[in-house]
Amino acid sequence: MTTSHATIDAWLAADPDPQTRTQIEANRRSADWVDAHFGSVMRFGTAGMRAASGPGPARMNRVMARVAARAVGAELIAGRLGDRGAVVGFDARPGAVEMAFDAACLLAAMGIPTAVIDGPAPTPLLARQLVARQAGAGLMFTASHNPRGDTGLKVYWADGTQIRPPLDRRIEERMDLAALPSHGSLAARHELELLELRSVIAEYVAAVVRRPEFDADGRLADPVGAPAVVYSALCGVGSQTLGHAFAAAGLPPPAYVEHQRHPDGSFPGLPFPNPEEPGTLDDAIALASQSGTDVILANDPDADRLAAAVRDRDGAWRQLSGDELGTLLCDWMISLTADRRPERPLISASSVVSGRMVQALCAARGVAHHRTLTGFKWIMEPLLTHPEAQWVFGYEEALGYSVTDAVRDKDGIAAAVEFTRMIGALASRGVSPLERLDELAAEVGVWVTSAASVRADAQAMHAALSRLRSRPPAVLAGRPVVTWVDWLHADAAARTDLIEYELAAGTESEPSETRGASVRVCVRPSGTEPKAKIYLEASMPSPSDIRTQRGHLRGLLDAVSADLLALLDLSKTDEASADLAHGL
Repeated sequence: MTTSHATIDAWLAADPDPQTRTQIEANRRSADWVDAHFGSVMRFGTAGMRAASGPGPARMNRVMARVAARAVGAELIAGRLGDRGAVVGFDARPGAVEMAFDAACLLAAMGIPTAVIDGPAPTPLLARQLVARQAGAGLMFTASHNPRGDTGLKVYWADGTQIRPPLDRRIEERMDLAALPSHGSLAARHELELLELRSVIAEYVAAVVRRPEFDADGRLADPVGAPAVVYSALCGVGSQTLGHAFAAAGLPPPAYVEHQRHPDGSFPGLPFPNPEEPGTLDDAIALASQSGTDVILANDPDADRLAAAVRDRDGAWRQLSGDELGTLLCDWMISLTADRRPERPLISASSVVSGRMVQALCAARGVAHHRTLTGFKWIMEPLLTHPEAQWVFGYEEALGYSVTDAVRDKDGIAAAVEFTRMIGALASRGVSPLERLDELAAEVGVWVTSAASVRADAQAMHAALSRLRSRPPAVLAGRPVVTWVDWLHADAAARTDLIEYELAAGTESEPSETRGASVRVCVRPSGTEPKAKIYLEASMPSPSDIRTQRGHLRGLLDAVSADLLALLDLSKTDEASADLAHGL
């Protein structure tokens, strides 16, 4: 795609950021640089738009924030939702506050009443405000757990969830780069409604946190030991809100990893601002080991995801996989709902790439479970399409959990409160989280999940997935592939870039310990980062030695993963990172 000098001049005229204007002037004669920044336009992925910060329509910057906001405003007005207004939030990423106020002022100039949370806030607070205010749209400027140089935008709609097709495509079609918004297109800041962060936190906590119950004498009606926990916000925005949430829940304050407690979008000392990545929880583990604490919690930088680590029976630290944490939380939330004896039917949901132990658990407990496409915009959809039912739980294996319908998105803070309560309840009967997983395996079978990923650019990933589609593997780890589904050819409502395989049972040549195991594999490009992702799962009925059986299944998944990584043949484009997490 050729970019003209006139296009660059028009961008320079519209760009309010002196740093990005300087970058353009310094590099405009470099064809490669111009193509990288101006040769394409950002598109909506799984959770909005995310890209490296920098000038041009292929990067995230103040001009693109204005262009996106104008498109959102036009869609609100076209859908007769403009009068319901919009609410805007931002996290601590560099430039996020300027983008948020640009977007808000542009919406206000379009006649849409717009409120802005006045400080760096967790994404669940923005999602909650959208529901509480019954707003038409919500814009959250965050790159979540993406690399430190990225910035992004999540867009929510009037139903309280992130936008889904075809709405996202309609907004994209309205992103007009031929006429870039100028400073004169913006309303003055005094025309915005400013929402005090402390008040927003208070409203959120009141909506999502179950208060402890007391009897007539002022004693806890159901006393449960509250464990001490170490908490890291990973230099994100979670600490303040989590502290208020713990206090409201009657939980003792956590021990904070102090140098990661306060917002800092440069993420000093962190290898990667994603709690899934190796090494990210090292400082939290050091603090917990020093203090004798047995539980570690961490949110990602915008606090919509939750990671947890616990000690095993030998005292070693073990970070729970997304599927393990999801299974424990689902079990806990079902138990709470059962105690309340609801009259409405119960529903839960998880993404297709997440482990199916939650589905088996829900079936055993009488909870209707929905398997959805990846992304919380889909996981929360059953809440909207089944208004007669009571929401119990939703999750995706990438550490996203929903434990309340007061926020129609993943919520790492509310999940942290419930996980801590669950730990206390288990401890009161002398059971650890890992032992509870064993109990659940004895009930619904042994399930093991594993994940692998390879970083690669979009072109390399597209070529690799095209190879898998044109020449699907016949055998993986010695097992025939009995069925495979290309979700790009599914019905329009379920269409996504995902390939799913089911493998045959093991042959006589396979060890007897894994011969009867079911194996499922999913492959897809990440919706938020430049990487191909592989999801693997094996299951079989519970044997007498559950932990030994898990080990055998993990070995089987390692072999399947190695074969599939070799078929993808992406390791030359960047370092392959295999088996990032073994789960249930």
